[in-house]
Amino acid sequence: MSTLTALPPTGVPSGLTSWILWGIWTSRNSLVFESRAIPAKTVLVKAVSSAREWYQAQAGLVCFSLQDHRGPEPPPMPPDVVFCNTDASWSSQRAGLGWRFHHAATDRVTEGAHALDHVHSPLMAEALAMREAMVAAKRCSFTKVWFRTDSQELARAINSKSLSVELFGVLIDIEFLSSSFAFCFVFFIRGNSNVAADLIAKSALHGFVSRSVLNLV
Repeated sequence: MSTLTALPPTGVPSGLTSWILWGIWTSRNSLVFESRAIPAKTVLVKAVSSAREWYQAQAGLVCFSLQDHRGPEPPPMPPDVVFCNTDASWSSQRAGLGWRFHHAATDRVTEGAHALDHVHSPLMAEALAMREAMVAAKRCSFTKVWFRTDSQELARAINSKSLSVELFGVLIDIEFLSSSFAFCFVFFIRGNSNVAADLIAKSALHGFVSRSVLNLV
């Protein structure tokens, strides 16, 4: 009989190699950039947890898509609303954030972009793009804004007020900012309806600008 101790099941249907490598990489960045050492056990536990959450989310998305792609029923649209599409492009903890305002009454377009380092996930980048867009909307004195994102997970988290550990601080900021508008709604759209904001985000990431840019078209 074998004397080896059997490990408990991880709850992950496939291998953990990529998740562990990713955990090693992010812990290495924490040590290099933040002088913060992360124990090996913590890295492994996080890898298993992240993998399990990811697979569970995929199953949840399939089920969700059969019921409703867009989330809650949209409220009545104010006549002078400003539409804002947001998006993010992420690579190796760098993120390009983009947003595009469309003034329904005047057909004017306002675009903005920002680039950030040390962004730990694509979802975090999407949340930061939404927050930056809300800050830009307040700066432009917009009072009625319909925000649109192609991140279904982000839209769901904002509308359900489910504050995940990863996004907690950013979602709190978004909730605080949204309460300052006379009208504010966050809506999920498909990626093919968000091409302009996607191009802005990709340009910000590739150029890796270090400050916000505001451009009137």
